[in-house]
Amino acid sequence: MEKVVIDFEKIKDPYSGLGQYCLFLKDQFDIKKSNLNFILEYFTPVKNKIYRYFSFLLPYSEIFHAIHQDSPFIPFYKKTKFILTIHDLNAIYENPSEKFQKKYLKKLQKKINRASYVVYISNFTKNEVQKKLTIQKSNSMVIYNGISLPQLSREPSYHPKKKFLFAIGTVLPKKNFHSLIPMMLDLPDYELIIAGTTFHPYAKEINEEIKKLQLTDRVHLVGTINNEEKRWYFENASALICPSLLEGFGLPVAEAMSLGIPLFLSNLTSLPEIGGTDAFYFENFTPKHMSDKILWGLSQFDEAQKNRLIERSKMFSWEKAADEYLKIYESLLR
Repeated sequence: MEKVVIDFEKIKDPYSGLGQYCLFLKDQFDIKKSNLNFILEYFTPVKNKIYRYFSFLLPYSEIFHAIHQDSPFIPFYKKTKFILTIHDLNAIYENPSEKFQKKYLKKLQKKINRASYVVYISNFTKNEVQKKLTIQKSNSMVIYNGISLPQLSREPSYHPKKKFLFAIGTVLPKKNFHSLIPMMLDLPDYELIIAGTTFHPYAKEINEEIKKLQLTDRVHLVGTINNEEKRWYFENASALICPSLLEGFGLPVAEAMSLGIPLFLSNLTSLPEIGGTDAFYFENFTPKHMSDKILWGLSQFDEAQKNRLIERSKMFSWEKAADEYLKIYESLLR
């Protein structure tokens, strides 16, 4: 029977954006795989370390799917059809070195040239890639991420003492979380919860700014949280705040949208595409503009807007995403 191999290496970090992507897509494939006329096989961190360096040791398959653009795994056999999913080009915006950018784009172009099919997670990403690289448009499509919040929530270790705003994501400069700290001086009735991995020095800089502005009682970096805790914060927050400068999609935006909470987003990159017309957008990141936007938006938000957000969220489905990928696999196996 024909075989499709999918690189799910990033599942080793289940609370990162790519880890969540792999985890939820794999769950849908597991539900559907018994009804397929081909074999689905997954690469996991335990099994695949050696293939990073010796691609000729990869087992033969009719299709190999690299689930993100920086995957080190490319099939050795020329007969194997290669599918590449591209999430973003953030790497070239985070590193200003012209030498790095040229090298990165050249390497990605090589993967695109090898690919039988290229998938993007948003139209924004698709447009960015097509501006900078050469691609056959007939062999590409956009497949949106899905939403998979657990049905039950679990109270997190830190429980806010008053109304609160919620932000979530790996605490890196591209997330622009530092812009939220001085904003909180103008929002004395609220706490701010920022959840996400804090390994980067940027998290330390934010904590120092919190102390400097004497906001330690109202602004909290709570670290990594699980999906049940995330749902609790979504359900109880006054709003989701996402001031990100670089996003290929913005999964927390779609997740919060599914619960109908107010969204205050950067007007940059993919976020307007995902948030739609019922989200509120920051036009700049000055503290006064951001705090005014939040207070105004919360005063305007009503049940009709909430219901429109919930309805819009239905376009983001892991089941739909899995079905679209399976259609691609089937078309390449014919």
